[in-house]
Amino acid sequence: MSDNKKNDILEEQRRAREEFLKLKKMQKGEMDAGPKPSEIAIVPKTPKEKWDNFWFQYKWVVIASVSLFIVLSVLIAQCATKKNPDLEIVYFTYTPALDSQMEPVADYFEEMIEDINGDGEKIVQIINCSVPEKSDPQYRNTMLSKLQAMIAADEKAMLFITDSKSVKYFDNFSSEVHIFEDEPSVLSDEFYKATETAEYGSLPEGLQISIRRISDTLLEDNEKVSVYHKESQKVMEKVKQ
Repeated sequence: MSDNKKNDILEEQRRAREEFLKLKKMQKGEMDAGPKPSEIAIVPKTPKEKWDNFWFQYKWVVIASVSLFIVLSVLIAQCATKKNPDLEIVYFTYTPALDSQMEPVADYFEEMIEDINGDGEKIVQIINCSVPEKSDPQYRNTMLSKLQAMIAADEKAMLFITDSKSVKYFDNFSSEVHIFEDEPSVLSDEFYKATETAEYGSLPEGLQISIRRISDTLLEDNEKVSVYHKESQKVMEKVKQ
């Protein structure tokens, strides 16, 4: 055996003895074993490694942030483009109607009002609260809650379109004082002709319109409500002509 090979064997034996001694010292606590391989941080170096590391740790934060940004952008855009109505009319019947059917109704009444808010446009918004008399209880309660919210808090909603059955719903609010002034006014043939569409035809027969009573109520001293109420009274006069 050559001397070089003998020396290599001896060197390997020496290293093995050193490693063995180190291991014994580590086991006895005489020597620090150092961090485990799993505890050693792997620092990303290339751009791809850095991006992969970032995405692994923060991908859900990024997804949530982007989703929130999109939702906020849509809401802001809707608010920016949404027109401010001069008057609102609640459509509450026991014959359901589509929101698209309310567009010609709004057009019809826009011819009767003034530009109350001074923005250069006359806009009437029809709030569709129609609901089948016999419908899913949850859906019915949702629509009635919407209607009650309009009555309680919407100062622009002074006019209500109803039918002969749905108008009786308002008697539940008070047995002594009626929510509307006088009796409802029946909507004319002119109304039906103006609101008829090729796609949906005519609205149900027997529709009538009423105006809220504000005298002797908490709304009486509200200046804004008074403005909308006076404009609604003008609409009622034109409907009766």
